[in-house]
Amino acid sequence: MPVADNKFKAIVESLEDGYFEVDLAGNLVSFNQAMCDILGYDPSEMTGMNNRIFMDKENAEKVFQTFNQVYETKKGCKAFDWQLIRKDGSVRHVDTSVSLVTGSDGNPVGFHGIARDMTEQKTQALRLQQSQKLEALGTLAAGISHDFNNILSGIFGYAQLAKISLDNPRKASEQMDQVLAAAQRAAELVQQVLSFSRETGDQKKQLRVYLIVKESMKLLRSSFPAFIEMKTRLDSKQMIPADPAKIHQMFMGLCLNAYQTMKKNGGVLTVSLTEEQIIQPLQIQGKEVPAGEYLKLSVTDTGHNRNGKTPDTPVHPDTDAQTTGQLTGGMDLNDVQMIVADHDGVLIVHTRPDNGTTVEIFFPVAGAEKKPASEARAPAPAVSKTQSQRSRKTIMLVDDEKAIRQIFEEFLTGHGYEVALFENGAAALNAFKSDPKSADLVITDMTMPELTGDKLSEKILEIRPDMPIILWCGFSEDISEDTAVGMGIKKYIQKPVSPRDLLQSIRKILDEN
Repeated sequence: MPVADNKFKAIVESLEDGYFEVDLAGNLVSFNQAMCDILGYDPSEMTGMNNRIFMDKENAEKVFQTFNQVYETKKGCKAFDWQLIRKDGSVRHVDTSVSLVTGSDGNPVGFHGIARDMTEQKTQALRLQQSQKLEALGTLAAGISHDFNNILSGIFGYAQLAKISLDNPRKASEQMDQVLAAAQRAAELVQQVLSFSRETGDQKKQLRVYLIVKESMKLLRSSFPAFIEMKTRLDSKQMIPADPAKIHQMFMGLCLNAYQTMKKNGGVLTVSLTEEQIIQPLQIQGKEVPAGEYLKLSVTDTGHNRNGKTPDTPVHPDTDAQTTGQLTGGMDLNDVQMIVADHDGVLIVHTRPDNGTTVEIFFPVAGAEKKPASEARAPAPAVSKTQSQRSRKTIMLVDDEKAIRQIFEEFLTGHGYEVALFENGAAALNAFKSDPKSADLVITDMTMPELTGDKLSEKILEIRPDMPIILWCGFSEDISEDTAVGMGIKKYIQKPVSPRDLLQSIRKILDEN
């Protein structure tokens, strides 16, 4: 199987992409210098090396599934992407095409293929994605600030009314309920902005698109002027394998494109999410939609046609990008097409002169989990004061914000807990070192002077590995929920958090412990 023909070998060595041949067990038999450069090994080190050495468990499974499919079907696979680990430990993104190699008797003896290093392209795509998000937020900023000012006006107003009504406890309580409702609305708005703006890698998982569309529409309603009517028809809660960040970005970009066509004269933005069962393959605008089950996302505007074509004329991303896409804060249809293709979907665009555009996206749901009968969550069990008082547990609370320390100290002591307060991580660590058994649970902020919450958690867990820790965070690019849980932290909470929700988390963790 090794490359023997000198002419062929010279051609292989001249390739800028990596060439490889492996036996059926995945051991390297032959390769060119470009493949060595991608992996960072000398040729003498790579001969006989098993491919699992330079990939993690997740990518090893992905490569195995692809190679096994090629083996079973005898058909090559083109441009499947995965990540490999170089000798120096760095990660590279590669697109690989692989085919089966057979011996003189016609039986399979191995595989060969081409690997192209796409790391720089992936990095540039992520930068572009982030810049488009920031541009979109700039478009939304006026509407968001308007909504925030309305929320703050409600908070100030009801708080002042509550002070006036102190001699009427029932009335004051009702007014404070309005303050809490407004604060919750503000918290949700912040979370929507953070969710949209947060940088992310290429991470596909089982995703309920319905939730992304629903949350995005809330943010858009806060940002779009009142003369743009917004209608939704979310009939499906089906899940698909998808990257949440890319789907979020794509949907927001399409809605912002629609907004740009209606911002002068107003109009209607209609968003629908339905399930489509296609029995026979369809040909739409020269594109084939294979038979199967699909989740169809439609975004329709009634604005001025962006390219002046006749009714239902297809808008092709590769030829009409300048007239249809990349409006201020929106998204180029080329970028939409790339995201759709990455999810094995089909993009169809219909235009109607002076009467708007409809974008339809078909996402295959093969392999996706079926939607549950109900999205409703069971109500959290109430935590009675007598239950908590019987516990008499001690909580170490670490936060550099004085108001937060005071609020939660009063609330937790009122439910029977002992609370030890610390304004920074260093002071909390010193106290813990002196008596590791003094606390039953630690609650720490993430961003603090001297010692951050994740570092404090690491040091505490080194001393007492079974110590339950809750890490809460306003915003941080340095840690995520997955990272926190991987460190051994019991619970990661995004601020703001209500005292009642925190109390329920504390009880659950202590009960499990």
